[in-house]
Amino acid sequence: MTAERNVIIVRIIEGYLVGSLERRLLEKKIKVKKVGADVSEIGRFNDEMDAIIVYVGNNIHEKTEALVYLKDLGIEKGIPIFLIEGDNGLTDILRVLPEAAITQSFPHPVDIKEATNVINSYLIQNDKTNMRKILVVDDSGPMLRNLREWLGEKYNVIPANSGAMAMKYISREVPDLILLDYEMPVVNGKQVLEMIRTEIDFSSIPVIFLTGKNDKESVASVMGLKPQGYLLKTLPPQEIVRSIDDFFVKLENEEKQKKLW
Repeated sequence: MTAERNVIIVRIIEGYLVGSLERRLLEKKIKVKKVGADVSEIGRFNDEMDAIIVYVGNNIHEKTEALVYLKDLGIEKGIPIFLIEGDNGLTDILRVLPEAAITQSFPHPVDIKEATNVINSYLIQNDKTNMRKILVVDDSGPMLRNLREWLGEKYNVIPANSGAMAMKYISREVPDLILLDYEMPVVNGKQVLEMIRTEIDFSSIPVIFLTGKNDKESVASVMGLKPQGYLLKTLPPQEIVRSIDDFFVKLENEEKQKKLW
């Protein structure tokens, strides 16, 4: 039986395109809530939504507070965001909603049938209910997107583009693994791991460094913080995925052994 799927459509006015999209989604047995570009309206449903669809029309880019809130939902909570382009393009909205928060955009003129099929397929393939959660912390938007693409079929990947954003997410929900970039502005990966290890509630979260640095000094400087591994960004994607798979196999074996004792 297919799990219930819920989306919200954020728009300023109804319009033919929004109405057509809603009808197509309902035909796919997807529940739809339509809300204005307002934090309080969006916030009423943020614990129920599997995806957010933003209709980029009628000067929605001027609703900065709502867009910043959507950015936080997309990056911090890993909720997929789809952009439906209106007459004025995407440039203005992308100044507030970074590409790292966007799952896919559909250019104008929009093929509603195709957009619905893409969103439906994504929701089916990314049912995160029983997936392991991986928090990926990296200041590079392209790297966050790559990792979500490489790991997203097997794992629930939550992107965070700074150490502060990572700590904010961890305070709400503990992931099964953190993939942590070594070199980041303001607070680097070593400092983030130091914060994690000093918090009793978070100290046991497994952390694997994912970085472009490959010098002995960098490795030695974090070994005292007991990370679970150290992966280079230059590795082929399949090797990165294999390393994560191997980590979870080992973790599951350890968990089984603990239960036996």
